[in-house]
Amino acid sequence: MSSNLTSPIILEMQGVFDCNLDSAQQWRRIIFGLVLLVLAYGAHTYSYGRVFQWGLGLGGVFVLFEGLKGWCALKALGFRIPF
Repeated sequence: MSSNLTSPIILEMQGVFDCNLDSAQQWRRIIFGLVLLVLAYGAHTYSYGRVFQWGLGLGGVFVLFEGLKGWCALKALGFRIPF
């Protein structure tokens, strides 16, 4: 029993996470992701809502992922962003 790695879904997913950021944009996203995570932790110590804290945390993790991967979701969707 062999796995078929040329299925239409696999072929369609190739190139989805191609690098579309330069090194300066990657560093900005890494720093911004870390800032969001610190703010999420800071929201934990104050009386902000859990939804706000989780939003900051998940946003920070996603932006950090973008920076480390060198990939921007908005650019991959075709949006032109100035930074």
